[in-house]
Amino acid sequence: MDILHRFTGAAEEFTGALHRRTPRVFRPADPPLDLLRAAELDHWLDTGLLRVPYLQLVTAEGEVPLPQFCPPRRVLGRTEHGYVDGSAVRHLLAEGAATVLLRHVDQWHPGVRAVCAAMRSELGRQVEAFWFVTPPGTQGRPVHRDDADVFVVQTEGAKVWHLYGGPLDGRWAPGPVDVPAEPEFTVRLEPGEVLYVPRGHAHRAVAAERGASAHLSFTVREAGDAHLRAALDGLLAGAGDRPARPLGEADLLAAADRLLTEARTALAALSAEDLLDRARAGMEAVGPVPGGAPAGRRITDLFAATP
Repeated sequence: MDILHRFTGAAEEFTGALHRRTPRVFRPADPPLDLLRAAELDHWLDTGLLRVPYLQLVTAEGEVPLPQFCPPRRVLGRTEHGYVDGSAVRHLLAEGAATVLLRHVDQWHPGVRAVCAAMRSELGRQVEAFWFVTPPGTQGRPVHRDDADVFVVQTEGAKVWHLYGGPLDGRWAPGPVDVPAEPEFTVRLEPGEVLYVPRGHAHRAVAAERGASAHLSFTVREAGDAHLRAALDGLLAGAGDRPARPLGEADLLAAADRLLTEARTALAALSAEDLLDRARAGMEAVGPVPGGAPAGRRITDLFAATP
């Protein structure tokens, strides 16, 4: 699956924008509108099994307190917290009081998981997915910077995006920011259109006045200083086979000398490109994603008639 081509209609143009770090709107011929629909959210709310942190309610001022949509529930005689009340969520959406944010959809939605896996393969980066459903005329998040490049796929309704530019150097942090009154880039996204927001570009988005808005955000994570240091620490820690507790001054000095020699040897063979590759690889989730690769027979197979 050439997912970048399906998202943009021109994979080479996207990778060029990624390297130039310039916002870009794409209007592909075959956008991935079939991944998530509002009807699926209704289904999940009806099941009663949605939990935080996979679902959160947010506004331009911050997160909606959990008691407003996650009342305590009695399960097997115990009081459990964090289960989402579908009626409360629907009420807050209808009142325009909150945006629904579904986090890490790639961990539990098969179609989205497949898209993220394809993007990881094509880009060589960690990719995650988030889904936003915003009431008409409202803003679900404050002006903020994300620590990721973001693909915004408008799936239903329309949303107006305002971008205020990126940080001037590497000394910045993700989160809410103060920005000039006038944005540098504004676009109204309609269903099927895709917006690329470069990492660190401050932005906000407001649903159109008529009808709610739904969009998928695919975050493309990049390594930072902490990932580079962790990769280097891992490389140096794995060099050689040394005694854990040398005895005496001479043994300690010999162990220190061996450690320095091994570190110099490892560093001499390491390029900046190798270190960056190790850092990116280290960002991947540890262990299998639940529901990822098939393991044994599917549940439905167990009900099939046997000869």
